[in-house]
Amino acid sequence: MEIISIISIVATVIGLLAFGIIAIKHKRNRYQKLLFLVFIFSLTYNAFLSFLATSGSLLEYPHFYRTASPFLYCIPIALYLLAKAIGKNQNAPARSDYVLLLIPLLHLAELTPFYFQNSALKLQHLGNLTANPDIMVFDKVSLIPSNWHYFFQLSLGAVLMTITFLRTLKYRKNPGGNSRKRKLIWINWISLFLGSCFAILVVLLLIDPESLNIYVYGAFLITASLLIVFLGLFLEPHVLYGTLHSENLKRLTSGKSRTQNSPGDEDLAFRKLIDTYFETEQSYLQPSFRQADLASDLNISRNTLSAMINRTYEMNFNQLLNEKRIEFALKNLEDSKWEHLSLEGIAREVGFKSRTTFNKAFKSKTGCTPSRYRTAQVPG
Repeated sequence: MEIISIISIVATVIGLLAFGIIAIKHKRNRYQKLLFLVFIFSLTYNAFLSFLATSGSLLEYPHFYRTASPFLYCIPIALYLLAKAIGKNQNAPARSDYVLLLIPLLHLAELTPFYFQNSALKLQHLGNLTANPDIMVFDKVSLIPSNWHYFFQLSLGAVLMTITFLRTLKYRKNPGGNSRKRKLIWINWISLFLGSCFAILVVLLLIDPESLNIYVYGAFLITASLLIVFLGLFLEPHVLYGTLHSENLKRLTSGKSRTQNSPGDEDLAFRKLIDTYFETEQSYLQPSFRQADLASDLNISRNTLSAMINRTYEMNFNQLLNEKRIEFALKNLEDSKWEHLSLEGIAREVGFKSRTTFNKAFKSKTGCTPSRYRTAQVPG
């Protein structure tokens, strides 16, 4: 088990590094960033507990016993919800998502009485951990035996990772592309690996778990998965930092680029980047979206962004923002999801705080009011 302990502590250190980078440097949607952090932390914490268990150190720190179990639920749930959030440009969980988020919370509540027990009682549960790590699998410290929890956790993981893999598979067939597609390609590979790990462990539990050192296999696969995830982040740094548009924009606005390109070429490139941003991101549909948010996402100063918008679009940021919101509204007015919405509801959907502002921006873009435009689109 010494090799597993070494892998576990290495994975823990790398995981903490990745968590710190994401927490400090990662750009983009806050909801997606939160899911990303939960995913990385859950992997890292399970790697840390694997180190404590396989090295025997858990006997010295028994209060850590079973604290990783709720986070094992979080690993597949967080990655599944992250893929869904990126694919659908979600800024908040849907109502159905709360059912999944409730699972680890209920398990945490189930284990809470055990957490408050003294260390002597926890050491009795641990027994001869160094000789038999599978105590971690077959103990009963809550209402439901631990092995049943492991079976449900791993089965849920295999199912969610399979769904995630299938939903993101189409993006892998078309590598490259914008930031959203490249993130989903990365998730596709990670879900394939994690889903395989979960499925293997489910099979081992079903075969003859008491003679297979199931915890050792599980510890190895979980810690190895963190190393694979980090390798994927290293190979795709824009996923780790959440910056793809900004890298291109920094090259565009660098002094070397300005000397090589004519002002006209620079303006065309900037316009393409901005248009791509509004096509692939939907955070600008939030009423709270400001110029500072766009500048942060693109990793440039507000003054530079403002000057380039004024020069390239011949309008200020608020005018550009309203125009992009109206363009989004025009694309979706005939969508069945919007049929029941009033004009005030549509205004809120695209980020306007009032119907009056929406009407004014809409008429400026189309030459007619939203109600007249909507009536004109109705057949007959």
